Order: sequence, then structure tokens, then C-alpha cells
Amino acid sequence: MTPEELLQAENLPPELEWVATHHRLNPDDPVYLLIAWHWHRVKSSEDTLQAAIVELKTALDARIEALADAADAIAGVNAVLTEVRQEMANRPAVLGKELENQLRQPVTDAVAQLKAMEQSLGPVARSFRIVRHRELLAALLTGAALGALGAMILVKS
Repeated sequence: MTPEELLQAENLPPELEWVATHHRLNPDDPVYLLIAWHWHRVKSSEDTLQAAIVELKTALDARIEALADAADAIAGVNAVLTEVRQEMANRPAVLGKELENQLRQPVTDAVAQLKAMEQSLGPVARSFRIVRHRELLAALLTGAALGALGAMILVKS
């Protein structure tokens, strides 16, 4: 708005009409022009401020919505973490049972095979013991015979 437009009575806003009538200002008065110009600047600033407020509200609404979604996600994560914690607390017992179930049969089979091997190798082990005793007895008798023979040779000589 130009200063000339501000001075025309039909362009005056209702907010300024009462100022002019109350203070009996003449439209040609420079104070009147200054007041009109100031009013125009304030209105422009208000429009700019309103636009900034709308823009800020839009930006904040988007961020608030994002924060609400994040809070919902965090609440969901907390529930899942609680379930995981409970599962991990029960896991050692479950793992022990699983290992027992998985290893019971192979260990039983291995023990049975070892017992069968012990039974089949029992006679062989006894015969090894008998052979060892016989070897020791033969060595003892050979030593005694050689000792007696050596003694006889020494006595005759």
C-alpha cells in the first residue's frame, strides 16, 4: 500500500477510523500518515507471523506424530524385550532338557558297546595275564637253572 492509498478515507481500516475521529486528526497531518504506515507494517508483520505460526505448527505436528510413532515402537520393543528376557531366563533349563534328550540315546549306546567290548575282550585280557605270568615264571626258572648250572660248573672247577 502506498502512502496515498493510506490517506484515502475509504481505504482506512476500521481500527484506524476511531483513532482519527477520537484525536481529530486531519488526513493531511504527517502524524496521521505515520500512524497509517505503522498500522500497515504491523498488519504485514502479523500476516508474516501467522504464516510462520502455521508453518511451525505443520512442522511440529509432523515431528509430534513421528515422536508418537517412535514411542509406540519403543513400547512394542519393551514388550518384546520382556518376552526375550523371560525366554532367556528359562533357556538354561530348556537347553539342559534338550541336551539330555539328544545325548541320552547316544551315550546309552556307547556304554552298551563298551560293556559288550569288555565282555568280548575279557577272555583275551585273562589270557594276556596268564601269558605274562608264564613268561615271568619261565624267566625265573631259566634264571634258577642257569644259576644252578653256573654253580655246578664253579664247584667242579
